[in-house]
Amino acid sequence: MSDHLAKTLDQVRQELLGEFSDADRDSYVHLVDWLRRTDVVSHALQVGDTAPDFLLPDENGRLHSSKDLREGGPLVISFYRGGWCPFCKAELRALQAIKADLDRLKAKVVVLSPDTRDLPRQLKQELGIDLMMLADVDHGVATTYGIVFRVPDETRAHYAGLDHDFGHRHGSSEWMLPIPATYIIDQDGVVRGAFVEPDFTIRQEPSDILTRVGQLTGSRTGKFPASDE
Repeated sequence: MSDHLAKTLDQVRQELLGEFSDADRDSYVHLVDWLRRTDVVSHALQVGDTAPDFLLPDENGRLHSSKDLREGGPLVISFYRGGWCPFCKAELRALQAIKADLDRLKAKVVVLSPDTRDLPRQLKQELGIDLMMLADVDHGVATTYGIVFRVPDETRAHYAGLDHDFGHRHGSSEWMLPIPATYIIDQDGVVRGAFVEPDFTIRQEPSDILTRVGQLTGSRTGKFPASDE
């Protein structure tokens, strides 16, 4: 999937959807329809809301504070479902591809998942990325952001058939997942960008993230920071 870096996430999405079996597609349609009917996203943080602060461990057990992370500039927070999800892997690769640009904009990017134990480290090695990956233990942060849902029985049965044991991955008997979401938080802790989509195959394009972060940093400096290239 290394060539996916040269493509938009929507192009990657179409390729991955083309690899779905009939059972995968039925489960996908059911889950997205269920999420829309139950209107889970109505509880999600919106632009203008104050983002709850958090303190979470990385793959080495070191704790990171959101307050510290946004001290020098905007903070991009991406919630992903887990290393088992191909759409999440594509998104993480895409975020890695713009990390240098975010660094130039004095912005930090951090990715959160309910995966625990050594799973984040294994995923970083598999994808060859150096993003800050934090374990959202017991879905605590995703819950405060309003994007957690209990996996419906039909979806649980399908994922279990694919050997995805979320209880084991997350260290909990509860089967819960976050809706993939991307938030852009300013230095005051206010949400300035929110992308929350019930269709887990759709993710925010990296170019859109860079544009929004550039607008934020430009509003502080009076100009868009120049590229090193």
